[in-house]
Amino acid sequence: MTPFYWGSLAFVSALTLQLTDRRHWLTGHLFLLAIIGILLSAYKEFSAQASPAWQFMLVGAKVLAYTLLPVVILIVAISFVRYSYRLIRKEGWALHYSLLAIVGVILLLMLVLSGLNFWLWQVPRVWQLLGLALLLTAYFAFSFIAYLVACVTTRMGRRRQIDHIIVLGAGLMPNGQPTRTLAFRLQAAAKYYHAQRSRYHQPITIVVSGGQGDDEVMAESTAMRRYLVAAGIPRDAIQEENRSTSTIENLKFSHALLVRTDPFYRAVIVTSGYHVLRANIFARQLHLNLTGIGARTPLYYLPFAMFREYLALIVMYRWSNLAMVLLLTAGYVLALVRLV
Repeated sequence: MTPFYWGSLAFVSALTLQLTDRRHWLTGHLFLLAIIGILLSAYKEFSAQASPAWQFMLVGAKVLAYTLLPVVILIVAISFVRYSYRLIRKEGWALHYSLLAIVGVILLLMLVLSGLNFWLWQVPRVWQLLGLALLLTAYFAFSFIAYLVACVTTRMGRRRQIDHIIVLGAGLMPNGQPTRTLAFRLQAAAKYYHAQRSRYHQPITIVVSGGQGDDEVMAESTAMRRYLVAAGIPRDAIQEENRSTSTIENLKFSHALLVRTDPFYRAVIVTSGYHVLRANIFARQLHLNLTGIGARTPLYYLPFAMFREYLALIVMYRWSNLAMVLLLTAGYVLALVRLV
């Protein structure tokens, strides 16, 4: 099967998913596979017809790419560690803020082991283990880029008239005020509320969804309602859902609240941009006709938020990812056995 063939097949599959239900992480994987297949096909076609001068330049480009790979890994690793350090200085210590630093340290260890084995040990088994580690790193890098693609594709589509806006909670500060992330969600909800009202001239209800955490002075929904009222949203246009403690509960309990009075309700979810994909996936799994609108995220917080969201998706699809890791490992071991 040629790269063009499987790239085209992946593109058709991705387009079909996108047009039928855009609430899939798989769409990002398929679009990315399509891009890789088409680029590989173009490269093979060009290299087969290229003049000797171009052939020499292509070989040089390959050598340069292999040479620069350790440098790129080093830059990425240092950037991850530096970013985590700056985030902890700004937000205070929390273990999850160090996630990117942990990844950076793992990448640095891979480079150190490569250097030691190249200059001192020269043990073939170490190269084999490092090759497997690099293969699995490439797989997770691929799936992360697929997440980024799916974050874009899941938000594509025509905006429709709605009757309700569901705003997902995102924590409170110690004084009971919404966190900056939650404030951005509420601002996006208020903006969408006014846009719908001015366009369709129909009443809109905002459902603020969030219970009270152990470290919170009130239910998130109460603080969210107060914020929206202060922003000019009428009190009677806001409904509170104050029992949920997770995204899936946000959707379940908000649905139960709305369906009592409006069995055929039309609604959208308002959450952070990096969180829209997972919220959409939960809505699809719950068989709810809901899609998400993304609120902006503070720029300094965005890399960590996106990486944490990616890890949540890895856990959500843990058996699929475990199967892929085992399949890649088995394929790698078989390839080594054949070489030996």
